[in-house]
Amino acid sequence: MTYQTLPDLVRHVTQNLPNPACFAHKVGGEWKKISTAEMGRRVEAIALGLTALGLKKGDRVGIVADPSPYWMLFDMGVINAGGITVPMFANIAPENLEYEIADSGMRFLFVGDSAQYQALKPWFGRLEKVITLTAEIGAGHVLTWEALIASGEEVKTAHPEAYGKLVSVCRENDLATLIYTSGSTGIPKGVEITHRNLMTQVSSTPLRFPLDPSDDIALSCLPLAHVFERMVTYFYFSTGTSIYFAEDVKKVGDNAREIHPTVITMVPRLLEKAYAKMVANAESASGLRRKLALAAFQRARKKGLQEPSQWKDRIFDALVYKKLRKALGGRLKYLVSGSAPLDANLAAFFLNVGIPVFEGYGLTESSPVLAANYPGHRKVGTVGPLFPDVEVMIADDGEILARGPNIMRGYWGKPGETAQSIDNQGWLHTGDLGHLDNEGFLKITGRKKELFKTANGKYVAPVPIEQAITANKIVDMAMVIAEGRPYTTALLFPDFENMKALKADMHCQQMGTEEFLAALPVRQSIQNTIDAMNAKLNHWEQVQKWVLAQVPITVDSGQLTPTMKIRRHIVSEAFKSDIEGMYAV
Repeated sequence: MTYQTLPDLVRHVTQNLPNPACFAHKVGGEWKKISTAEMGRRVEAIALGLTALGLKKGDRVGIVADPSPYWMLFDMGVINAGGITVPMFANIAPENLEYEIADSGMRFLFVGDSAQYQALKPWFGRLEKVITLTAEIGAGHVLTWEALIASGEEVKTAHPEAYGKLVSVCRENDLATLIYTSGSTGIPKGVEITHRNLMTQVSSTPLRFPLDPSDDIALSCLPLAHVFERMVTYFYFSTGTSIYFAEDVKKVGDNAREIHPTVITMVPRLLEKAYAKMVANAESASGLRRKLALAAFQRARKKGLQEPSQWKDRIFDALVYKKLRKALGGRLKYLVSGSAPLDANLAAFFLNVGIPVFEGYGLTESSPVLAANYPGHRKVGTVGPLFPDVEVMIADDGEILARGPNIMRGYWGKPGETAQSIDNQGWLHTGDLGHLDNEGFLKITGRKKELFKTANGKYVAPVPIEQAITANKIVDMAMVIAEGRPYTTALLFPDFENMKALKADMHCQQMGTEEFLAALPVRQSIQNTIDAMNAKLNHWEQVQKWVLAQVPITVDSGQLTPTMKIRRHIVSEAFKSDIEGMYAV
């Protein structure tokens, strides 16, 4: 390892890895690039500017902004100044924002665009300083990005040695960031992540996914408040690889076709949506083209990964699969999926069409990676071998325990909860269930806290059931209900984004959405999927009843986490009457 702290990493990149496109983002429809040299100057100016504003070592500084070079520069500037960044999702719920400002003792806040500025304005009075990208200036304690940079440059001119002194006091066990878990239940907890936690992960990643900055390009499309994307962007940065920030998660395909990336990280939800779009495009074609596309898709779904290629596979590749790869830029070496379980059938489909998907596994508390499939070491249905420097032990009850230099220091201000999560031998209790096979591949079998116990004392694992139901193209998301209930049911959410295509596919174009969702062909299609799934389950696991929701669930409503996981307790309350109706006598 050539660096132990983030300042070490910034210095290493600035001195050794010059790149005219260190970071890039869209401005006015064109890609604006920031060189490594400019990056170094801006990080230094931000660090000195914040110090001039009164930032002290250990002070917490919030970030509420969309992913961009500004996000990265500000994050690194704060940490290089000795501060601790508190990243928050751009669409954070007001109650969570208020809690995290108070709980962290945040002094300063960086706010992104005008919409975020207006949304957060009511809380500005609780902060000493607010830095914003907008030209709009409110109270005296709010200043622009340009003013912060100018202030830092003035300090550098007057005191050329100031920055060197600032970064020299940083140590590997200092806190770098405080990341609040978005969790599906309970009050958010601040995860204390040190420089050492992050830098060991950054140093380990090229051993699994080597990059060549002269050829590789990274497309970043996940929120940087998510520890997975945050660590990965540090990794890209550490190799000198250009990082292009997607305009919007809905424009990933457009951006990929523009820049031809070789590496992208995604959550399974995005892969599911990409697959659904591919299927919709195939089904909307006509004549021979449609028949060919559907046959190719069916082959990709059913072909065994070890099965030798046949003549038809080569035809499908030339006429269909090649176009699918081009839709993601045509040069992908690594498409890494994390944050939630990836359906094995979906992974196999992508691999069969030549899109190199690698599934990994980790937690915010482990900074984050514990295991990952990688080139030459991949088993679909597992999350791969252990990451370098990571130890895993399976407890007697099947829980995955992890230990290593990447494990968090603890939960901010919660010693009792820290002690419950990290035992006296340093093992992090992940809450996930799994096992290691004889070749060292880790397989996740469930969630310890997401094993529902029915009124009859039987256990139901919801995630595999939910994944099986969402294989039906009508169903976007599913939530199983079983805890304390006499039988298992499911609350289903239609794919509202693709409603027009769904109606066309089922020859129901003239129907309104409510009429369509109640239509017999729609309900029969879903029931057929559930019947096929139930045939493979124990009786107590089988979904006996289901209801199709008439409105979508969203991140903005708080019903989904920013990484698109269902917040079960909030959704249960919002759809209480629908759920109770399935248990009415």
